[in-house]
Amino acid sequence: MTGMWGPLGVIGGAVLRGAGCATGVLLLVRPPSAVLWWLIGCWLLYQAGAALGTAALAPTARARDRAARVRLLGAVQRLGAAPGHPDPGPLRDHLYAAAGVAIRWEPKPGAAVAVLAQLANSLLTPASLCAALAVVDPSLAVGPGLCVALALGLVVRPRGLRAGGTGRAGWDARRHEARTVTVLIGVLAAIAALLPVLAAARRPDAAVGLCAAALLLARVLYGLTAVDLTAVRHWRVTRRHLREVERAAVPDGGEPGAAPAGLVVVPVRPSRLGFAGLAENVHLGALGPDDSVPEQLPRTVRLCHLEDLAQSLPHGWRTVPSAEFSGGVDLDEETWRRIAAARVSALLELGATEVLLPREPDPFLAAVLADWSSHTGVRVRVSAEPDGVPSDEAVPEDVTPDEAVPDGATPDEAVPDGATPDEAVPDGATPDEAVPDGAA
Repeated sequence: MTGMWGPLGVIGGAVLRGAGCATGVLLLVRPPSAVLWWLIGCWLLYQAGAALGTAALAPTARARDRAARVRLLGAVQRLGAAPGHPDPGPLRDHLYAAAGVAIRWEPKPGAAVAVLAQLANSLLTPASLCAALAVVDPSLAVGPGLCVALALGLVVRPRGLRAGGTGRAGWDARRHEARTVTVLIGVLAAIAALLPVLAAARRPDAAVGLCAAALLLARVLYGLTAVDLTAVRHWRVTRRHLREVERAAVPDGGEPGAAPAGLVVVPVRPSRLGFAGLAENVHLGALGPDDSVPEQLPRTVRLCHLEDLAQSLPHGWRTVPSAEFSGGVDLDEETWRRIAAARVSALLELGATEVLLPREPDPFLAAVLADWSSHTGVRVRVSAEPDGVPSDEAVPEDVTPDEAVPDGATPDEAVPDGATPDEAVPDGATPDEAVPDGAA
């Protein structure tokens, strides 16, 4: 149960539970013949709603977790194709804050689904009971409805300044607020239950149904005291950090993933995701979180000897490449170069046909690209731009960067003896004016 079916199952389960309670109250208010069988049917309807909501909860939570992981890894991959280099300090903070909840730590984004499902049940069931009371007498639904709205407002209220703090003072403030809210919701539940009981004294013919509604209202409203919105608040913070990472991955005036289709832009500084597993460091969201790298990318695994690497790690493909995390190990520079080459090979195996390099590749990446070029005709280009941005004028056709330097001259000889690079620009001229027209 994935996609839209999961959330629909959660909502449908809450609707069935509320319908079962409301129908049972109406049957007790105006009992038909064979009322016992009808009440058994209402109980079965309530149980079916509970079973449907429980069955849909886990797949919906996993889908939320997968979506967060794919968004984060996809943003990291697009950062390599984005022109310029964002300020690494704040960006690193956003990456690790988002990854902390989306990938490594608790609560995961999917934990918010359980809280929202509990809120949906706590809202739809009393709303259905208020609708049943309105059938008996419209004035009976006003008081309980206000109590439900006030109780829900207390649950979803924003935290105070003191409760949002850290340390002992913040913990004491949150505990004091929780106790106060519990008492207030208990009072509202008692008031919501008392109103139908008082009405039952005036309506002896509907006394059984009104008393049943009172008991259900008290139970459902007081159950709101068990709702903990911590997971929802965590997911809201994670979503904000994800947006910041995605915004950094979007070029000015461009769209996410602005690199042309079929082009692999190799970043100047490949990302090292210590919070993600080995498999995710290789595919960077190009595969699903549950996909097997050896099954989906067999050629990449063979070219980059990834199977041997995975077998040497304590948790195989799930090992995180950082000793900062539990069960993780630090990798050496050679292994990270192998992973960077595997990322390029993975995109080529998934359909890319061209590679843009920021500079001459290291021997490991060069061997991987040579294999792909000899078997599939992959085109490899080297950009002379410092940011690794495609530029047709940066390197002429069929000329390598080494050939761009005159014979017998080294790059250092391009600057006159005794002059610094700044002195190579004439006085009163900007660096752009020092470059002839038509040259990069």
